[in-house]
Amino acid sequence: MGRKPTTKREAALGPGLNQGGLGKWGSGPTARTSQGAPGVIAACLPAAWLRGPTMDSQALPLRPMQTLIFLDLEATGLPFSQPKITELCLLAVHRCALESPPSPQGPPPTVPLPPRVVDKLSLCVAPGKACSPAASEITGLSTAMLAEHGRQRLDADLVNLLRAFLQRQPQPWCLVAHNGDRYDFPLLQTELAMLGLARALDDAFCVDSIAALKALEQTGSPPEHGPRRSYSLGSIYTRLYGQVPPDSHTAEGDVLALLSICQWRPRALLRWVDAHARPFSTVKPMYRVTAFTGTNSRPPAATASALLATGRDTSPNLGGSRRPKVLPPVKGPEASPREGLLAPLGVLAFLTMALATLYGFSLATPGQ
Repeated sequence: MGRKPTTKREAALGPGLNQGGLGKWGSGPTARTSQGAPGVIAACLPAAWLRGPTMDSQALPLRPMQTLIFLDLEATGLPFSQPKITELCLLAVHRCALESPPSPQGPPPTVPLPPRVVDKLSLCVAPGKACSPAASEITGLSTAMLAEHGRQRLDADLVNLLRAFLQRQPQPWCLVAHNGDRYDFPLLQTELAMLGLARALDDAFCVDSIAALKALEQTGSPPEHGPRRSYSLGSIYTRLYGQVPPDSHTAEGDVLALLSICQWRPRALLRWVDAHARPFSTVKPMYRVTAFTGTNSRPPAATASALLATGRDTSPNLGGSRRPKVLPPVKGPEASPREGLLAPLGVLAFLTMALATLYGFSLATPGQ
């Protein structure tokens, strides 16, 4: 007798998803896509999803993630410095490109070749503040350089461009970033909140590739005794492929390196992503900001809330609704009516004392 599912999510996904996400999907019938036509997309769908959801559709997407959007941000510094984005890159790959990679001609390459069909968006952005010397040395970007090349600020037009890029991809979308939970996702959410567009990406999902790769490595091989493994992007790439990733610390270079790493065990990765993706709306901003709407007629959905927590609960959110929660606006201290009267009374008292001092001084002065 098989083990009973222990969570609603496991029951909904069906057997084959253990904690590491490395079980096998059952084969299912050909299903129709959202456009109503059967095809290669439907052939890639796991059987558990083809049977339809078994719980509230707001808690789980109706289908597995169709598009993985690999994301990387470069910025002016570390979280404590309240950084701003200087460069971003998004690389959209359909799940079928990972599940059914083409067979290489000749000897297999050391590093997997990227899929032929990808969409890519890469932009440099004027941050509006100075880059730290360390960030400039690592990324090769400085505020002066970006200004010299006429780069523009991250504004509502750029957010609309991001939205248009996402809308071209089959849904559901999942943003994948290395250390995304602690850096890329909170920073992007902060930039959106500054524009009063905190809900712009609420229909996207997200996962941190560090958590995924830890699960895959720990399940695929017995634990090693000795020094702790590094899960930096460069360390994983070198561990898998025996070479340093090219173009490190450029947004595009890091995105391509992340894609290559995820091609190591793509089917297991996709199963893990389907089981652990969370709504982007659950990401908290990196630091406190006040929304600035400018000429944007849309009212701000929220202002950024408290500082990003250092940890993250990786357990899936099973309860309640996936309806986005609007963060309450950050309110400044309000002056009471009594405090409003103290200011003029203080000025009046000061003038009275000054007049009394002058009068006393005149009495003490000998007559002329």
